Amino acid sequence: MALFKTQNVEIAGVTCVVPDNYIPVENFVERFGEEAVNRFREGTGIGSIYNALPEQTAGDLACAAAEELFTKTGIEKEKIGIMVFVTQSPDYRRPSTACVLQKRLDLPMECATMEVELGCSGFLYGFQTALSMMATSDTEYGLVLIGETASKLVNPMDKSIVMMYGDAGAAILLKKTGAQKIHTLLKSDGGRYKAIVLPAGGFRDMNPTHEKFLCSDGNERSLYDIFMDGTAVFSFSITDIPKTIKEYLALTETAISDYDVIVLHQANHYILKQIIRRIRAEKEKVPVSLDRYGNTGGISIPLTLCDKYGEQNSGERVRALMSGFGIGLSWGVTSVYVNTDVIFPITKTSDYYKEGKFVPGQY
Repeated sequence: MALFKTQNVEIAGVTCVVPDNYIPVENFVERFGEEAVNRFREGTGIGSIYNALPEQTAGDLACAAAEELFTKTGIEKEKIGIMVFVTQSPDYRRPSTACVLQKRLDLPMECATMEVELGCSGFLYGFQTALSMMATSDTEYGLVLIGETASKLVNPMDKSIVMMYGDAGAAILLKKTGAQKIHTLLKSDGGRYKAIVLPAGGFRDMNPTHEKFLCSDGNERSLYDIFMDGTAVFSFSITDIPKTIKEYLALTETAISDYDVIVLHQANHYILKQIIRRIRAEKEKVPVSLDRYGNTGGISIPLTLCDKYGEQNSGERVRALMSGFGIGLSWGVTSVYVNTDVIFPITKTSDYYKEGKFVPGQY
């Protein structure tokens, strides 16, 4: 069992950004028809998404979130000793986008950087990776960055997911202080890796045909498009996740009623309703952001926190239970105490790294 226990580290800041490219689902009526769009909206609860601009990458969105974090918290960049970047849409195959972000953010050479390739569970895995590194080092501050541009990997005619994926970036500042204990339970099941897969472009099959074929769900795709087995993912989400949350509660000797807020990965509205019912949570304790931002993958947990608390400035200290789950398949549960004053509003960005695009003969 991968139950991690970390002491003396707390969340000292949370910021999120979305691309300055708002897309209501009504924009897809011409493409798919009004009936299909209405059925999608009713089934998922998603009314709009934000998609990355053509030039924007996951690195750009994470960088913008980090710069916002430094501005809001006033933390000096020289104090960051660890930086973990989570993404499944890196800027390059090589090198790690984490190293590029270290350069762009002017983080010190003494800052250890690394990348975690996970999707909807990415916040949990990246968070625990940074916690573990901080617990075994002398660094005072750590940074977890998350960026995703899944919209660039979807067939534009795939009505099952093209209206679902929103792009975003997040930055979470960690500080070594106090006596808080953080418990994190992580799980994975590679036996179900085909449930969400994008086959082409990796080293297993670098340059396959772009020919489109009819998939079992009735949508045409090529090997360069994301495929999701909706039935398998739904079953996993409403079965494994409630079971693991209950296991976490037993291991930590806590109850749902002990938490002020329960932040779940924003997969779709029906999955959220099923999980809420199965863990017997009060729906008022489970904030929803997917109706306006869609499924933003690993960013959905910090994004939902920023959506709920970013504008409040209440100074409230809340106890949050958080669960992320998805591609891999991989999932997890964690909980923290966090002051809402360090959770900041969501902002928009159109920035991108102009120097980041390589031109033949110029490098």
